[in-house]
Amino acid sequence: MTDFSSTLASVDALALEGITLLSGLEKLLDQELVALKAREIETIQIINTEKQTILRQFDQNNQTRAELLIAAGLPVSKEGLSSLLSQNQNQTLAQQFKAHWSDLEAVLKTTMDANLRNEQIIMRSSQSLDKLLTALRGQKPSNSLYTSKGAKGNYTGQSHIGKA
Repeated sequence: MTDFSSTLASVDALALEGITLLSGLEKLLDQELVALKAREIETIQIINTEKQTILRQFDQNNQTRAELLIAAGLPVSKEGLSSLLSQNQNQTLAQQFKAHWSDLEAVLKTTMDANLRNEQIIMRSSQSLDKLLTALRGQKPSNSLYTSKGAKGNYTGQSHIGKA
């Protein structure tokens, strides 16, 4: 028979660890934002390495949580967590877990929003750089092989060579 209280305590500890990891990742994303605005390439590379480390740790945290649920005979889903809570006898632990899980979800959302914000800044910078390079090459802005969506662009740069 599975001891659901001990499984819930372990999953709760992993949720707390996840909160700590994601909070660290969110701080790194804020630092990355400053570095992106200042165009500090070395700082961005260092932060990227640190982000990869945290993401690996968070992935391991998720895998361990999944293994605990599987070992308890529960599905790896919200339904599995709900089932674990309902089969647990320790209501104090259940309330504590619910609070930690809610915090984990909130930190995950803010971290994802921060990542999206940085991604948008990178994309805008890339588009601006592409426009500058196009102007320096003397090409028309619409003269590109592919559009920003990956579709076939209006590339006429080579046609002039064929006409000569």
